[in-house]
Amino acid sequence: MNYLLLAALDTASTDTTQGAEMGSMIGTVGMLLIFFVVFYFFLIRPQRKQEKETRRQISEMMVGDRVQTIGGLVGVVANFTDTEVTIYTSMANTPVTFLKSAIQTVTPRNAKATAKNEEKKAAKKAKEVEKADKAAKKEEKEDKL
Repeated sequence: MNYLLLAALDTASTDTTQGAEMGSMIGTVGMLLIFFVVFYFFLIRPQRKQEKETRRQISEMMVGDRVQTIGGLVGVVANFTDTEVTIYTSMANTPVTFLKSAIQTVTPRNAKATAKNEEKKAAKKAKEVEKADKAAKKEEKEDKL
């Protein structure tokens, strides 16, 4: 009879221990999952976005654009093929040829002009919005009278 009671108590304590271990395991897996999600959004996703932007810039590259290589070489694109780019560097216009995969950044030759045009468009739009607000307030005043 004592044997049966001891066996029942042993089974009950084993079930409790297994339940605690299962809860601990779920918590650990949950923390790992949360860690991976945070890791993805703060490290992996921005890097992929930057790589995609660099690939787009390289595919839209034209003669005359400024480029910087991963080695730090800066120059102006003179010629390019599917896999190689030739740039002129320094004041002596020294031609250097390297692989497209070595390009880190591409600055279009008209980047400053494009930025100025964007600023002008934004200022013009702000003025239009301001005029529309004044006209709406004026109409509101007239309606009240």
